[in-house]
Amino acid sequence: MSPRRRTAGPRVGIIGAGRAGLGLALALKKARVVVLGVHGRREKPVPAGVTLTVGPVAPWIGDVDVIVLAVGDEALGPLVAGLAGAGVLQPGQAVLHLSGAQTSEVLAPLAALGVVAGSMHPLMTVSAEPERAAKHFRGATFALEGEFEAVRVADRLVRALGGVAVMIAPEAKPLYHAGAVFASNYLVTALAEAERLLERAGLPRETAREALVPLARATLENVAAMGPEAALTGPVARGDAATVKRHRAALEPEDRRLYDALARATLALAKTKGLSPAAEAALLAALAEGRTL
Repeated sequence: MSPRRRTAGPRVGIIGAGRAGLGLALALKKARVVVLGVHGRREKPVPAGVTLTVGPVAPWIGDVDVIVLAVGDEALGPLVAGLAGAGVLQPGQAVLHLSGAQTSEVLAPLAALGVVAGSMHPLMTVSAEPERAAKHFRGATFALEGEFEAVRVADRLVRALGGVAVMIAPEAKPLYHAGAVFASNYLVTALAEAERLLERAGLPRETAREALVPLARATLENVAAMGPEAALTGPVARGDAATVKRHRAALEPEDRRLYDALARATLALAKTKGLSPAAEAALLAALAEGRTL
């Protein structure tokens, strides 16, 4: 096959019709990027303006400049192997995957065929509702990694979305992705735990959720405005060991273990904003009482 002729703007095709693929397709189309289609395994409802194709091979695959692989990490390797074996890619096409944990090395079988390979991870939670997902992609930060030309193409797409592109070293991706997990997935877990404790305290579930979300939103706004040290409040930040003891006494052993782990991490943060050695010692003593192993 001969190398592809460059065009004025990238034409994009997306493989993977899940929440990330459909949300990104919609976001790119709203940004006036040409998206020829989203390819999936089966027919399903898609947003207006998005073309879904199904079957062994995407019919548009030879007509796009950029192929985005929007599949889960466990499906990425088999998908790459299938594309490499199908012989449908052309030298000069760019292939980008959206994984936060894997590097462009997973695309090596395709790079050997002359495509340029890279990764473009959105540092953003992806809603199951494509319209909401598309809104979140707009202005998001994307971590880029891979071959120079692939990164250049990814940067164009990020800029079209009004987003921020940052470079990430391949060896740093697991650490980077763990940070994203703390900020998103574990935040959800913490809020679910808070909701359950408020329920145990007697609040109806919906009331608890309606009360907690504004609290979490205000906390995030404070972190954005002041940074985590200045935004930190609560008994650990105040050195209030007596309140910590009361909390621990009220918690079940499993909840107490989680509370203790987070309290110790919070204690380290509180020290950076001036927590006294005496207060630190009192808090450590409180966390050691009746410790469940």
